[in-house]
Amino acid sequence: MNKHVQRFSASCGAAVGLVLLAGSATVFADSLDTSRQIVNKTNNQLEKSQKRINALDDATTSLVDQYKTVVRESETYTTYNRQLTDIITSQQEELDSLNQQIDEIEVTARGVMPLMERMIATLEDFIAQDLPFLPQERADRISRLRNNMIKADLSVAEKYRKILEAYQVEIEYGKTLEAYQGELDGRQVEFVKLGRTALFYQSLDKAVFGVWNKHQQTWQTVDDSEVKQSVDVAIKIARKQRSPELLTILASKVEKAQ
Repeated sequence: MNKHVQRFSASCGAAVGLVLLAGSATVFADSLDTSRQIVNKTNNQLEKSQKRINALDDATTSLVDQYKTVVRESETYTTYNRQLTDIITSQQEELDSLNQQIDEIEVTARGVMPLMERMIATLEDFIAQDLPFLPQERADRISRLRNNMIKADLSVAEKYRKILEAYQVEIEYGKTLEAYQGELDGRQVEFVKLGRTALFYQSLDKAVFGVWNKHQQTWQTVDDSEVKQSVDVAIKIARKQRSPELLTILASKVEKAQ
C-alpha cells in the first residue's frame, strides 16, 4: 500500500511539476512578448524622436544658412551703399568743378572777345599796309572772321582758332613765291610775289611791267630789260616751269630800283 501511495504521490508531483513548468513557460512567453512590444514601442518612439531631432537640426541648419545669407546680403548692401555714396560724392564734386569752370569760361569769354576783336583789327591794318597781293582773298578772310564773331553757334574757342589760322596764312605768305592773274587799272595782268620782299606784274602780252614801291605805296613801271626778264622767269618758277635760280638777282635789283 505504501508503495502504491508513493508511486501516486510521485506521479502527482511530476504532474504538478509539469503543470508548474508549463505555467512558467507561458508566463515567460507572455513576458517576452511584452518586452518585445515595449522594445518595439521604445524603438518607434526613439525613431520618431530622432526624426524630430533631424527635423529640428535641418530647421536649425536652414535658419543658420538664412542668417548667413542675410549677413552676406547686409554686408553687400553696406558695401554697395558706401560705393554709391562715394560715387555720388565724386559726381557732386565734378559737377561743382564744372560749374566753376563754366563760370570761369564766362569770365574768360568776356575778356577774350575784345581781344579777338583787336586781333582782327590788327590783322586788317597789317594787310592794308602790306604788299597789295591777293586783295580780294585777304579781304574776304577778314570779312569771314568778323561774321564769325556774331555767330551764336560758334564757340569762343572755335572763333579764336579761326583767327589764329588767318594769322598763320599771313605768315606763310611771307615764305612763298606765288603767281596769279588779276586786274590792275582795268587791265588783266599777271602778278608774282616773292614772299614779302617784292610784288611784280606783267601784262598778258608782256608789253608792260611794273613793281610795287613799298616806300611810296604805289605801282612803279619797270623799264630795265633785265628786271623784265627776271619777272617773266619768276612767274615761270612760281608756276613750276623753271628752277628758282634767278630769284636772288631779281630781289636785289628791286631793292636798288626802290
